[in-house]
Amino acid sequence: MRRTVYTEDHEAFRDTLRSFIEAEVVPHYDEWYEAGIVPKDFYRKLGELGVFGIEVPEEYGGAGIESFKYQAVISEELARAGVSFGGSSVHIALCLPYLTGLATDEQKKRWLPGMAAGEMMFAIAMTEPGTGSDLAGMKTTAKLSDDGTHYVLNGAKTFITGGVNADRVIVCARTAPRRTTTAASASPCSWSTPLWTATPWAASSARSD
Repeated sequence: MRRTVYTEDHEAFRDTLRSFIEAEVVPHYDEWYEAGIVPKDFYRKLGELGVFGIEVPEEYGGAGIESFKYQAVISEELARAGVSFGGSSVHIALCLPYLTGLATDEQKKRWLPGMAAGEMMFAIAMTEPGTGSDLAGMKTTAKLSDDGTHYVLNGAKTFITGGVNADRVIVCARTAPRRTTTAASASPCSWSTPLWTATPWAASSARSD
């Protein structure tokens, strides 16, 4: 039975994406898998193709499309080829909603254009040792500094998908004492601080199976 969920625009995007995957991913995928990481410049190619900008608002360099159908096409084509785009899956699917929903206008102007272009990659730090990604059990804290200019993070995160190639990491942390309900915040942090150690891991960084 022929599907009717997709339009001609979706199918044109599928054709473009399929050709891109065959030319830019399939020939190199085994090498990426062995290395446990996708080269960072590959994400700039995805940005040039428009993959990262589909759901980014137009005023920040994206297409501003609020449909999940293009992401569904991407998932189908990656499954068809038996490959993945590495840890970039969280870049848009998880991180973009935090930024569009919670970031200030100034932060959006600073981050979203680079996000759409693949020049500023994002990851999200939720999982903690011994806790997993259960935010209700999160122990990492973020306390406002004495001078009120920044937050001080205290805790540990692990298994951060896309973390090795990330330029910014949204860190989920507790900002108030634990009660019956969870008081948590998510703040983008630079990945250049010496507090971080990023290690490639083949199981999550390159291969989807």
